[in-house]
Parts: sequence; structure tokens; C-alpha cells
Amino acid sequence: MIYFDGHKAHYFGVFMKDGIYKLIFNTNVNRNGMLNGILTVRDGRINGGDYVCYYKGSVNGNTASVKSVPHNTHDTNAFNSHSSVDLELRIEEHGAVYLFKGNAVGDSSNTIHGELHFLSNLA
Repeated sequence: MIYFDGHKAHYFGVFMKDGIYKLIFNTNVNRNGMLNGILTVRDGRINGGDYVCYYKGSVNGNTASVKSVPHNTHDTNAFNSHSSVDLELRIEEHGAVYLFKGNAVGDSSNTIHGELHFLSNLA
């Protein structure tokens, strides 16, 4: 069960604070080293991007569903492709940092892991 108190999405005591986050991540097949981007969380909704893809999705307690969609045709995404990727993620809270890991939907061999660092409240 999920509920919102206006600032945090709660699910059995696990939550992500609404705000702006720095994203640092890598995959098991990425050739470019650690990648980074910016994303926001508002009322359980995720939006953000980096120089190759934009992200949109939702967080429900300690899980998230995120779609990564390429917008830069001159580079590949973190899975070395030019296609959109749906991700299933598990999230752990560590103070102002959230750690996540997961995989591409339907392909558990394509894994992703990273960190979300809280930067600021939303305007």
C-alpha cells in the first residue's frame, strides 16, 4: 500500500523524499564507465535525464519502474543500444543517499546499479 503525505511517498516505512537528485549509475555492459544525470521525484513520480536519455517512471516503496528513452542519436544508452529500456529497480535508503540495483524488464542479464544523492527540495 502506498500513500503520500505531500512530501514523501511512503510504503511500509520505506520512502523517497520529493526532490532533485544527482544520479550516478553503471550497467554490466556499459563501455563508458560511470554515468550520471539528474532526476526529480514528486509524489512517487520520477522524471529526469542525462546527455543520452530521458527517464520517466514511478517509485512504489522500495521498488521503481523506469523507462529510459534515448534522445541523442549520436551515442548509445548505458546498455549499448539506441532503443528504449524498461527497468525494474530495488531501492535502499541510506540517509540522503538511495542505492539501487535492478535489470531490464524481461532480460535479467542486463543489470544496472547506482546511487541517488538528494540535492534540493522541489520549487
